[in-house]
Amino acid sequence: MNVERSQIPIQSGNRLKEYMFNQEIQSRLEAFKTYLQKLGHKENTIRQKQNYAGYFLNWLETERMQADEARYNDMLNFIDYCTLENKSKKQVNSMLGAIRNYYEYLKKTNPEITNPAANIYLKGITRKLPANIIDYRELEKLYREYQTATNRDKRNKVMLGLLIYQGLTTGELHELKAENLQLEQGKIIIPGNRKRNSRTLELKPFQILELYEYVNKIRPKIVKEISKPKPARKPNKINKKKLKEQLFISINGSEHIKNSLLHMFRKIRKTNPEIKNAKQIRAGVIAHWLKTHNLRQVQYFAGHKYVSSTERYLLDNLDKLQSKLEKYHPLK
Repeated sequence: MNVERSQIPIQSGNRLKEYMFNQEIQSRLEAFKTYLQKLGHKENTIRQKQNYAGYFLNWLETERMQADEARYNDMLNFIDYCTLENKSKKQVNSMLGAIRNYYEYLKKTNPEITNPAANIYLKGITRKLPANIIDYRELEKLYREYQTATNRDKRNKVMLGLLIYQGLTTGELHELKAENLQLEQGKIIIPGNRKRNSRTLELKPFQILELYEYVNKIRPKIVKEISKPKPARKPNKINKKKLKEQLFISINGSEHIKNSLLHMFRKIRKTNPEIKNAKQIRAGVIAHWLKTHNLRQVQYFAGHKYVSSTERYLLDNLDKLQSKLEKYHPLK
């Protein structure tokens, strides 16, 4: 069999060989890539799904089986094979997800084909929460004491407020547009995506005032400063249309706010070294919500598609309670 190195970016080291595909499989994966691009998947996600689908197609060849011949029992054999190859449950589930996507792609041209991976999920995967969940009072204190000497600081405090009081993710901050604000109603609309549901959340009164100042004063100043010559590196091409739509924009004109968040958390760690990232803040917020709201309400606030995602934070609270009981129980 003529095997060539895949044109898809693959992992290095000992795992190089398993993502090497022959010409025929490469051709199939290129067509699969186009399908995933149309669905709006990101580059890294597409690369992973191609690699996993290719891994499965390689396995089918070793079993002398065509994709349209695979059935439920064949998928069980594939899972056994992955287990023997020391694949974790989490990775096998990711592979099964990529295989489901691949068969959905095949159904576009062959509606009669059976998706053998449909409804197959491995159970028993431990989903870890961020370590060292911060007490909510510490988060509120952080917000109150955050200094705003510059326009950048004022923008960052507005973003920090949305992390602490609405439990947003950094991805949601990036996707927010000015039109998502309903300041007269004291609300903000968080758009949904493939991972999270949309929701409309209440703003704190002080957030309304700060957002109003940001939208009408601070943000226009940042936009004006972008066009001025600076010694700092600027993007090769400023996407003016994107910047016009985005609620939060970078000081140097980038359409991404990753570096802005990096600077913000550097400053935060000087005040509270225990706070590492936005995920840690969100975990603290959700854990706090669960103390005063029911599970379904918190699921809505957090934008979780599945209540099991919210329950993880509830279980974490129970674990802490159990730990205290074991430590302080009089019979211990």
